[in-house]
Amino acid sequence: MPKRPRGQSLDLFVFPQPSSVAGGQYWYITQRPWISLLFVLPGLLLFEIGTYIRHDGLVSGSTELVASYLIERLVNYLRAGHDMPFLLAMAPGLLLIAILLGWHVAARHPWRFDAFVMAGMLGESVIYTIPLLVFWVVRQPPLVAGSAAQSAWIDNLIRCFGAGIYEELVFRLICITFLVIVLIDVMRLPRGPTAVVIVVLSALLFAWVHHPPLGSEPWNPANFLFRFVAGTYLAGLFVFRGFGVAAGCHALYNVIVVTISAVG
Repeated sequence: MPKRPRGQSLDLFVFPQPSSVAGGQYWYITQRPWISLLFVLPGLLLFEIGTYIRHDGLVSGSTELVASYLIERLVNYLRAGHDMPFLLAMAPGLLLIAILLGWHVAARHPWRFDAFVMAGMLGESVIYTIPLLVFWVVRQPPLVAGSAAQSAWIDNLIRCFGAGIYEELVFRLICITFLVIVLIDVMRLPRGPTAVVIVVLSALLFAWVHHPPLGSEPWNPANFLFRFVAGTYLAGLFVFRGFGVAAGCHALYNVIVVTISAVG
């Protein structure tokens, strides 16, 4: 990582220009929206197309994957009485693509594809799942389990990608960006301490929405604590490693847990 000029403090939300020497480093390339979009696009297409083919775009399966579940519920509501079900079913994915492309264009980043960067992001995502899996094993019973887990494995596997991508979209990309704009850009609060507060608030929201009135899971302090810790960890990944790596880690974690639960 390049050295900062003397007297310049670390800013987690400002990155070097892509044309600079520092901006060409892997650490910063992976955090750009275009690269993140390319990285999550296969999982996004798998979720959207798989859900539409198997269930005609309707909600089905576990409500454990709360962000994709709530988004699907919204899509189902919008679809009622309309003649364009496929486009409406793809609305959440199109929203994600629009946000990342709009961010990319506004920031004037280069349109580059690097297979080495993609492979590196995949490797990082795999490595970063390890702490989550260790915490999951320690706090048994697993969150994703049930008597029908094995028969619903394919559906849940498809939903894993939607959960990883959409929950990072809602609770990290949108939530953290919104809080940064309000607390730091508008209210001019100190950036360092406020960044910590933002991470904690986004993690609390992530843990809370799994329970009523938005979520369906009855209140459980242990599950709330698990998701708060996991949300804090994923928020840290988003801040330091970008949307793509955070979404990849989240999706891979879901896939591993659902698979273990199905065969267990």
